[in-house]
Amino acid sequence: MRTEHEVLSQFDTWAEANDHVRTAVLTSSRVDAVRDTNFLSDYDIELYVSDIEPFRRGDEWLKEFGSVMVRWPPRPGSTFDENCLTRLVLFDDGVRIDFQVRAQRTIAPDAYDEGYRVLIDKDGLTQGSQEPTFNQYLVKKPSAEMYETLIHEFWWDATYVPKYLWRDELPFAAQMLAQPLRGEYLHTIIQWFIGVQSDWSTNTGVGGRWFERYLDERTWSEYRSTFAVGETEAHWEAFFNLVVLFRRLATFVGERLGYAYPHRMDREMSDYYARIRATERAIR
Repeated sequence: MRTEHEVLSQFDTWAEANDHVRTAVLTSSRVDAVRDTNFLSDYDIELYVSDIEPFRRGDEWLKEFGSVMVRWPPRPGSTFDENCLTRLVLFDDGVRIDFQVRAQRTIAPDAYDEGYRVLIDKDGLTQGSQEPTFNQYLVKKPSAEMYETLIHEFWWDATYVPKYLWRDELPFAAQMLAQPLRGEYLHTIIQWFIGVQSDWSTNTGVGGRWFERYLDERTWSEYRSTFAVGETEAHWEAFFNLVVLFRRLATFVGERLGYAYPHRMDREMSDYYARIRATERAIR
């Protein structure tokens, strides 16, 4: 696989020779000193071009960077708006470059608050760019209403898991367990749990990819126990593990923020889930 120096040198040579390319900015993990990069880290490059039509007509230009294994979207097309094309490309040596091709002639001063490196700037578009603060993706403190809403949503949607496990309809139960229970509600509570202990100065990464860095050993172990592998019994166990962990973290967050946790609803709903489980065991 090509090294970062080789990839970016190859890109610079191409960009300098292409009159349509006016500015190119490298973003994301490869410009963030806090993140660890490795051979699987993407190259996120934003291209500012004078004419987007040659890029819209086809992907011949991608051959300059290697043989393409897969790309997304499969054909060039607008994603965010008519002035932007997305070309996510994995080359045959394993190098991945995510291109955003933009037909715009200005860059907002705070456009790259999460870090950037100017690769080429033929017209001075980046001259007014501010130093990054890296604050955009920090965990945000929730309001009392946000906290209350999340707790109620969790206890309501949690009913689907025991209901469909009892019916022996595993696919839907597993889907609900994974999303929204763990992927949305527990994920958010864990973010808040980390946030209140770090004075809201932490970025936990997309999908909680850095949870392990910030969670104590007990909490990380309990979080891992909410992932089910196998048959119905494993999903019952993971479900109740998730409920216990959600309760503990949500109570902690509420106490630290001065928000009321609905203990009565928790007890009544937990009893309800347990009754369904007991009925399931008696029948089988």
